[in-house]
Amino acid sequence: MSIFTLALKSIQSRKTTFLLTFISIALSVMLLLSVQVIKKEANSSFMQSVSGTDLIIGPKSSQIELFLYSVFHIGTPNTLMEYKSYEKIQATKNVKWAIPISLGDSHKGYKVVSTNENFFKHYSFANSKKLEFTQGKVFEDMFHVVLGYEVAKKLNYKLGDNIVLSHGEAEVSFIQHDEL
Repeated sequence: MSIFTLALKSIQSRKTTFLLTFISIALSVMLLLSVQVIKKEANSSFMQSVSGTDLIIGPKSSQIELFLYSVFHIGTPNTLMEYKSYEKIQATKNVKWAIPISLGDSHKGYKVVSTNENFFKHYSFANSKKLEFTQGKVFEDMFHVVLGYEVAKKLNYKLGDNIVLSHGEAEVSFIQHDEL
């Protein structure tokens, strides 16, 4: 009797045990492969989202908080940097460009990204794709805004409409900004 015949007879006598073991191994391999694919896709997505970003500078906080806040606009900052600090960094001779980003305000539940024209000149996503305007242009002063297409469509806004920002993420805020 060959070893294969012996193995086959052993499997036949323990069908349930063999089937459960086979299913367990198959599920384990499938889970392992799925995790690898998800890891690869997450890494690829991450690399695309930070294309062209060499350095992120922010106030004292955890590195992951700063990264999520500045790149993905997730969370709220504990402290903010002063605009003077941005100007000092921008004036450094080894810095080609810098983009100031400040979150913490909203409009009707949508987060507001406070920044300057450098955001539209240098910000890129998904392997160096640039932001494009379907209407309007980059803001020209402190009281102009640029709305994303989906938000403008959902709120039924047109070019030239006035909006009121809220401090925090509430629909309405009665807190006034000192710097405005």
